[in-house]
Amino acid sequence: MIRNVVFIMMYILCQFAYSAVDIVICEDNEGNQSFHQACPPGTNLIEKKKVSTGKDTSKEVDLAELNIVIYTIPECLSCEEVIIYMKSRDIPFNEKDINKDVETQKELTEITGKLTVPVTVIGEDHITGYDREKIASILDRILSPE
Repeated sequence: MIRNVVFIMMYILCQFAYSAVDIVICEDNEGNQSFHQACPPGTNLIEKKKVSTGKDTSKEVDLAELNIVIYTIPECLSCEEVIIYMKSRDIPFNEKDINKDVETQKELTEITGKLTVPVTVIGEDHITGYDREKIASILDRILSPE
């Protein structure tokens, strides 16, 4: 129950609606200009514009190409927190349970040098534990390159 409440709260807090709207600049007979969705009667169209109400999507990254992996075990609260955070940001990931899979345990040990969870691998970076700030920093660097 608490996990569901936490997930819902994080989802709401992390949601952002990004879009653009079309507007027109209209001018009346006295030279007064105003912004509308469509020019009202008695005004002339001066210019059409698309105004962004959110982030620039021209440099958007394909999230599926990030190939994020989260190494977990069952009944791991920190593992669940990482998963909830990634879902709240709509970030796709692969979850690998190391509990009974020796090959996955070896894979994780090669990456981190130890057998501990959760470990989040994002590209060349790996984060041990639930370090929300570090995960956010890496994701923001990748998703919002300036």
